[in-house]
Amino acid sequence: MSTAQQIVIVYGVVSITYGFALGIPLSRERTVAPTASRHLVIAHLSSIIQGAMYLGLSAAFALSNLTSWLETTAAVLLVSGSTLFVAGATLNWRQQIGDHFAVRSIGWRCFAASSVGHLVGISVVLIGVVAGVGR
Repeated sequence: MSTAQQIVIVYGVVSITYGFALGIPLSRERTVAPTASRHLVIAHLSSIIQGAMYLGLSAAFALSNLTSWLETTAAVLLVSGSTLFVAGATLNWRQQIGDHFAVRSIGWRCFAASSVGHLVGISVVLIGVVAGVGR
């Protein structure tokens, strides 16, 4: 198993675990109110969804024929992007931010920064998979 695969598998499991853990405060909020913080819901759901996505990406890395260091770099960029995204949602929830676009909160800055790792990382994976399948 490659280093890139190990990185995305470990992060996937950590992400799912964090998402499940956020289910506790989400349930607490829902027991006293008909709705919960949208930032908490985003952090909860995105952690679970991203975790599953990372487990699937481990198979994509198996198809890639790029060099190991490039695949590892892509995995680190993707994980960094996802960590920033979930951190942004968590920070917005904990700071009780309403409209993070209007406030330009720290969480909003994390969201904005996450796009770099996501876009560059997935582009590298896409190139590797297309090249690997075409060989």
